[in-house]
Amino acid sequence: MSSSSDAVIYLKMSIRSFLQRPGLGLISSGFRHYSDWKIYNSPEKSSSMERLPWITFSAIDHLKKIVRPEMTVFEYGSGGSTLFWASRVKKIISVEHDKGWFERMRREMSDAVAAKVQYLLIEPVKDAHFGTKNFENPDDYISSGEHFAGKNFEAYVKSIDRYPDSHFDIIVVDGRARPSCIKHSIPKLKRDGWLVVDN
Repeated sequence: MSSSSDAVIYLKMSIRSFLQRPGLGLISSGFRHYSDWKIYNSPEKSSSMERLPWITFSAIDHLKKIVRPEMTVFEYGSGGSTLFWASRVKKIISVEHDKGWFERMRREMSDAVAAKVQYLLIEPVKDAHFGTKNFENPDDYISSGEHFAGKNFEAYVKSIDRYPDSHFDIIVVDGRARPSCIKHSIPKLKRDGWLVVDN
């Protein structure tokens, strides 16, 4: 794709974002992050290669400001974010539902990263009552994704319950059964902690 085509795509995305949430900060952020966006979206790049969460660049900027080396992080869903946190905090617990992705990420972790990451694979199981449940109900432990019809994520969600209340500085919900993950995350956050929910 040509540079001019890239610029047009990025401009359209920036205008759409501005119309949804007008403000000068969004405009300046759009100009500031164009080169990052261009690099990040090239075919040979990925979030794990760049060691970045798959979120907006302005959100990444904010996370960089609040993160401190003594923090402990829990995340639902792994990837570039796992590598991002591992290079910045004392410890990260990351739970993943997809075995193929789990194995890929394990291969990408250096020994130094792996020493800071407690990496858990917890796959969904069959749910005989799936048809009677609603993914918006946090007590149903199911996902809205079509690929997960008939599957239950209760064990995945409850992996955070093994830790004491008010334990984590940051909890990231970027995996499956998000309403359920949010419900179980809130008591586990420190009083001044951050709950980061991605779409």
